[in-house]
Amino acid sequence: MSHSKVALWRRRSDKVLSSDEVASRTTGPPPPPEWAAALRQLTELSRTPTPAPSWWSPKTAFFGNIETRTDPQGYHWDGMKRLGRRDPPLFFFQLTMAGWGHFQIYGKAPRQVSPGTGFFAIIPSRHRYYLPENSPGWTFGWIGIYHPYLLARVSKQVAATGPLVEVPPDGALTASTLRLVRGAIKKDFRDRFEVEWALFDFLFAYERCAHQARDSSGEGQRLLDAVRSLIVASLPKAIDVEALAAEYGMSRSHFSHFFRARTGLTPAHFATQVRIHEAARMLLGSHAPLKQIALTCGFPNPSHFCKIFRQLQHMSPASYRQAMG
Repeated sequence: MSHSKVALWRRRSDKVLSSDEVASRTTGPPPPPEWAAALRQLTELSRTPTPAPSWWSPKTAFFGNIETRTDPQGYHWDGMKRLGRRDPPLFFFQLTMAGWGHFQIYGKAPRQVSPGTGFFAIIPSRHRYYLPENSPGWTFGWIGIYHPYLLARVSKQVAATGPLVEVPPDGALTASTLRLVRGAIKKDFRDRFEVEWALFDFLFAYERCAHQARDSSGEGQRLLDAVRSLIVASLPKAIDVEALAAEYGMSRSHFSHFFRARTGLTPAHFATQVRIHEAARMLLGSHAPLKQIALTCGFPNPSHFCKIFRQLQHMSPASYRQAMG
C-alpha cells in the first residue's frame, strides 16, 4: 500500500474516533448489568483518543471504536457496497453492549443482535446490518482488520458456523475484543509485534468460541490441543497419521474417523495446518531463509513448502513476510 493510501487510512481512522457517533458523545440505551462496567470504561477512554504512532498502518494494525447509534436513517451498511475498486478486502467484528440492531444475510430474515452477541462482516460479502426503526438505539464496540491471514481464517470459520457468535461477558473472546477496541482508541501497544499478538489472540479466541459452541463437552478442543502438541513436538520431522494413531492405540482408519467425528477435520489436514502456522510464525519472527523454515517445519524442500503455504494462506511465503513484516 502506498504512503499516500496509508496516510489517508490513518486520517480516516482518526476521524472515526472524533465522530459524533462516539459513545462518549451520544446518549444511548442503558446496558444490562453484565456489560455496564466494560462499556463505562471504553466510553471514558473514547473521550481522549490517542493519535496513531508512525508504524500504525493497515498492514501492521487495525481500526475501531465504541459507538452509539440512535438514528435509523443514518446507520445502514451493505457488505457489497463498501469497497472502492482498488480497496483491499477486510472484515469487521461488532459486539453489542447495549440496545440492539439487525444483521441480515441477503435473502434471509434479519437477526437481532442484542448485548452479548457479535457478528463478523466480511467485506465484500452479501450481507447488511442496520438500526431498525423500533430499536431503542445500539451501542457496540467494533474493529476492522485487513490482515490477509486473519481474513482467510475468519472467512473460513464464518462459512462453517455463520457470522453471529454469542460472546459471554467473562469469556476470552470478550477480553480480546475489548483489548482491541481499547487499543484502537488509545494505541497502547508497545510496537507492531504486540499488536499482531493481540490480533492472533482475538482469532484464536474466536475459533475456540465457535468450536466450543459445536462441541459443548470440550472433547474436540482437547483432542485438537493434544494432537497439536504432538505435531509440534515432532518437528522438524512431519509426524504421519499412523504415528498419531499409534499414540491413541488405534489403526490409521479408526483414528481418522475418531478425529474427524470430534473436530470436523482430517488428521492429515490438521497436521499440515499446524506446520504451516509454525512456518508463518517463523516468517514473521525471524530472518531465516525459506529453505531453513521449510525443513524446520517438516517440509522436504522449499518448492513443496511454498506450494502448500500458498494453498492455505492464499499468498506465497515471501509475499506473506513482506506484507506482514
